[in-house]
Amino acid sequence: MTENLLQIPAQFYRCAGPNCGVLKGGSDRWWVLWSSFGDYEIPVMHLAPWDEKLAIEQGAMHVCGEGCAQKLQSQFMDNVLANRSRKTSG
Repeated sequence: MTENLLQIPAQFYRCAGPNCGVLKGGSDRWWVLWSSFGDYEIPVMHLAPWDEKLAIEQGAMHVCGEGCAQKLQSQFMDNVLANRSRKTSG
């Protein structure tokens, strides 16, 4: 009887990619992405293959693949440059 029970994941993950929002299934192509203020007091972006321990960390973004990771990297770079130019002009 227990063989017929539906297995429900304990956690649902949705892709953080711009205009994506895909729910994580069984695919192993997912990545975890996060940013921090690095050792040199500058913004740093981190990207790692899917790891459940990293995925539950505060600030972790769940990414369904290369395309969404590239879009998020581009946004990160644009934000860093925009903030840098605001500091020098202001």
